[in-house]
Amino acid sequence: MIVACGVDIVSNKRIENTLKRWGNRFIKKVFPEGVEYCFHKRRGEIAGCIAARFALKEAVIKAFSYINISLRFEDIVISGGGKHLDVKVSVEGYRILFSISHEREFSVAFVNILREETYE
Repeated sequence: MIVACGVDIVSNKRIENTLKRWGNRFIKKVFPEGVEYCFHKRRGEIAGCIAARFALKEAVIKAFSYINISLRFEDIVISGGGKHLDVKVSVEGYRILFSISHEREFSVAFVNILREETYE
């Protein structure tokens, strides 16, 4: 059963400007797991790739806040080119479904939190 959802949209230009201003400091703070996958994309897609992952972390934080679980950026690990998501704190009994996308100007992420049903 879906118990919470979260969505976030990010301007790719905003992330591009943040990367220009803060560079590796921004990456290390928000993505301690790294974003190597994004640097293998075509030159014009790097900011969009990072923005989509930023939107995903924001959407996860929003969704879990609805069920009173507080998360920080470093608690959320995105891997496998954005196909896998792990949470470092205990969220036992919940499953996360998500989708991310980016295009020229914007990146978006949507998250559903499901409570796993137990049947006796």
